[in-house]
Amino acid sequence: MTKQISDTLIYKENEYYLNNEILEYYFREFPDKKPEIKGVMTACWRGYIATFEILNNELKIKEIDWLIFGNQSVNDEVYPFSNGDTYSWFSGFIRIDLFKGEFDDEKDENGIYELLEIREGNLVEHWKFTYSEFLEFKEVLFSLFIETEDYKKLFKQWEERNPGITKERINQLIFDRIVSNVRKI
Repeated sequence: MTKQISDTLIYKENEYYLNNEILEYYFREFPDKKPEIKGVMTACWRGYIATFEILNNELKIKEIDWLIFGNQSVNDEVYPFSNGDTYSWFSGFIRIDLFKGEFDDEKDENGIYELLEIREGNLVEHWKFTYSEFLEFKEVLFSLFIETEDYKKLFKQWEERNPGITKERINQLIFDRIVSNVRKI
């Protein structure tokens, strides 16, 4: 499987490669809003590369490079965001630490783990954790998340797509990516 080209975030003059594609949360909710792109490359199945920036505590869409081939174009009536817009639709966490690895791993017990909490496009908190604090934070998030409809929906998706998978394995997979799974706290 080809590694996908990462979207980026500029925060306090530093550029971070994102492991989660935060624009895709919008397109999963509203699939009819995503432009149909033909001939995408294997390193970018989503059909675009997005750059975000946090300015004045707002998550801005700095630039979207649509991978357009031939005579295709992006219809503004379908896709509702423009470069420079605040991405007010997004709520969730963006992990920016240097210890996240390719899949947001937590393998460095001496690392400092950093999350940006975004609520409706506004930066509300910049969290910094030691390894043990980060694991505790994830446990709290998971315990809150299992009480939500989002958890039930995600659990059902895992169950339907993976016949024979155990409840314990699904919960472990959800827990491992809890920072990306939680939209609101």
